[in-house]
Amino acid sequence: MSNELPKNQSIGQYIFSKTLGQGTFGKVKLATHILTGEKVAIKILEKQKICDQSDIERVTKEIQILKKVRHPNLVQLYEIIETPKQLFLVMEYVNGGELFDYIVQNQRIKDVEAIRFYSQLISGIEYLHKLQIVHRDLKPENLILEGRGKIKIIDFGLSNFYSTDELLKTACGSPCYAAPEMIAGKKYSGLQVDIWSSGVILFAMLAGYLPFEDPNTSQLYKKIISGDFKFPKYISGEAKDLIKNILNVDPQKRYTIAEIRKHCWFSFYNQKIPTGLIVAQHRIPIDPEIVKQMIQYGIQNDYAEKCVETNRHNHVTTTYYLLLKKHIQAGNKSIADINSEQFEPQRISIRQSTHTDRKYINQINPLPLIQRKSRHTQQRDDSPVDTKPRLNISVNTHNTIQQQQSPTIMNQSVDVKRKDMRDFQKTTLLETSLLQQSNDVKILKLKTPVSRNYIMGDYYSRFERKSRNQDRKKSMDQDQTCFRTFYKGSPIPKR
Repeated sequence: MSNELPKNQSIGQYIFSKTLGQGTFGKVKLATHILTGEKVAIKILEKQKICDQSDIERVTKEIQILKKVRHPNLVQLYEIIETPKQLFLVMEYVNGGELFDYIVQNQRIKDVEAIRFYSQLISGIEYLHKLQIVHRDLKPENLILEGRGKIKIIDFGLSNFYSTDELLKTACGSPCYAAPEMIAGKKYSGLQVDIWSSGVILFAMLAGYLPFEDPNTSQLYKKIISGDFKFPKYISGEAKDLIKNILNVDPQKRYTIAEIRKHCWFSFYNQKIPTGLIVAQHRIPIDPEIVKQMIQYGIQNDYAEKCVETNRHNHVTTTYYLLLKKHIQAGNKSIADINSEQFEPQRISIRQSTHTDRKYINQINPLPLIQRKSRHTQQRDDSPVDTKPRLNISVNTHNTIQQQQSPTIMNQSVDVKRKDMRDFQKTTLLETSLLQQSNDVKILKLKTPVSRNYIMGDYYSRFERKSRNQDRKKSMDQDQTCFRTFYKGSPIPKR
């Protein structure tokens, strides 16, 4: 029996229409949100196609990244719907097409427009690396145009987290856009390889073709490692100088983001680009007028505000953001518009969470467990990804999958558990053979459901139980001892 959805079928608050694309684990379909009438893109993930452990890890990692990012030049995740066989990942719909098609259509892009696109790309890269996220698959096919002169970065299938000054070593992505240190099998800095890919994209926008191309894969790799490419005559001298410094085969001499912005070629573009929000550090802005509109859909104001503040991904926040998008597209201004040049993120003040905050936060089920390696590890061994040479084709990148409420994949639930220092060998809760060691993540698979009462009982049975009266009597005895000692002049007993 096929899991294909017929046209115009509905699920939740959405009515499906045409297919936008085909991915590794399913299709991407265009859908309409029934309440607001706005269009969204829904990635349909077939659970039966997620067979390998590496697939589960990659999906989980991508979900975590998509839930953290909030930037004008990065695609936004709205909601996740789960059924027994599928996951429906509701995302922002951008209808401008790929930057790749735009370059092919126009043969090449003029400097002024290329600067606008490239400055947004650099802003998105800078934001990702503030969150310590490396994309590793930047190319024109993964840059979608929105309106006039705006782009959004998509597809985080090969992305990964990293710690400060940590080196990565997995070679992945599209060979034509990969940095030479990655192709050579060396350990690399995540930021430097993303900057290299941005330089290849800039060359492609201005020249109309890629700097490194060859039908022979080995020759292609030699060109990239040696930095062997030539400029066409119609590229300006300032642009040539910038591209040379970005496509420097020595990562230590390669331009940084600060040096790119200081370059004279950037003087043509003075428009301010918003910096985006860092979830858990910046306050998520809320437009009270949009919240009021949600009453007509049966959503209470306080609950809607709490869902937005705590970065939920459900039908409430989806309705809010789609109403906000419609409000802005109509030409209205909003204090919650993070795309506005006047928008300034506000930091969250340090405070203890209230009972109300905990009540709403606890309603969010956690993602599948990802237990990272020891912090003493100097490099990360990433998810194994096949890097067969394919020109202009990414390796395993069409799996933009996101999940919200602990989806069960292949009937195996993956739960979050904190690290426990007890000896699991003496219990029957876990089997050590089921503790599967992957490259940079560990996932605990439980043989049988864990009884919380059993764990708590096993823990507290080690210690003597004391009542409040015992503690109170002990305190009174100490006071009397000190009183007698003071008046009798005897030495204070040692504790």
